[in-house]
Amino acid sequence: MRAVRIIKYGGPDDLVVAEVADARPSAGEVLVEVRAAAVNPVDVANLAGKVRSASGAPAVDPPRTAGRDYAGIVLEGPDHLRGLEVWGTSGELAVARPGTQADYLAVPEASVRPKPSNLSFVEAAAVGVSYAAAWLCLSERADVQAGETVLVTGASGVVGRAATDIAHWRGARVIGADLRLAADLNVDIAVDTSKLDLVGAVRDATGGAGVDVVLDTVGGELFDSAVATLCHGGRSTVIASVGNPVASVNVLELYRNERSVHGVNTLDLTLSKAADVLDMLRRGFESGALRAPKTVTFRLAEAPRAYRTVMSGTGGAKVVLVP
Repeated sequence: MRAVRIIKYGGPDDLVVAEVADARPSAGEVLVEVRAAAVNPVDVANLAGKVRSASGAPAVDPPRTAGRDYAGIVLEGPDHLRGLEVWGTSGELAVARPGTQADYLAVPEASVRPKPSNLSFVEAAAVGVSYAAAWLCLSERADVQAGETVLVTGASGVVGRAATDIAHWRGARVIGADLRLAADLNVDIAVDTSKLDLVGAVRDATGGAGVDVVLDTVGGELFDSAVATLCHGGRSTVIASVGNPVASVNVLELYRNERSVHGVNTLDLTLSKAADVLDMLRRGFESGALRAPKTVTFRLAEAPRAYRTVMSGTGGAKVVLVP
């Protein structure tokens, strides 16, 4: 079978699309024919050796098949699963196990879940890590409630768009902030941080109260400002730190206002946990509360070009590889 292989750390031109031994499911596993596999920014970072494990070593040890997200059909497995259209994601894939950017994939039987019936394979593969990260932040860490106000930084990106829909699904109001605001954002209030001070704009939009929850997809120099937008007792979640990984924070304001900060690392998202998250997300997509992400597709053989596209930016669309 064909697979996108990380054979050494580097850039897109260092990727190899090669013939490898066919995936073979072990006991308790199923064989999935991959119909679509997303390319995420974390895949580019894995290729570069920038994603680190708890020990500080690169998470990916080449050679390794790349990719975290997939959608496909179960070819081999128990009778009740054979022929099922499934989707999946996990921090284990492409790290502890072969990744998804291949013709076939073997995964634990307990980790496969039916994809949303109203999504194509390409759309389902594009959900994966981005929507799972947004769900973990808003639903599990921050526990957003109906009537609350959520600030999403990097709102024009894929995670930002996913977070906006999930927050609305849970009955919250969304303030979306970005340096380059997309025209098609579904936020209630948009803040152009290239022109406006984030803290001041959020305070104006909330009558001085601040927001209940922040999902910060930027971190870095924006981290302290994002935390400063919180109301008393507000909760912030952060999934990235663009540029400098070290950020300052006003500790006095943090504890006086009883604010909390939660980090979410999708590298720790197991296949079993991801399956439970996807089950929840499926309800949102099938009910119409969540919208499929915009996608740009490439053939599997075009993987280096697909990775370059992710690096150059896609305007909020997900890059997806198809056979």
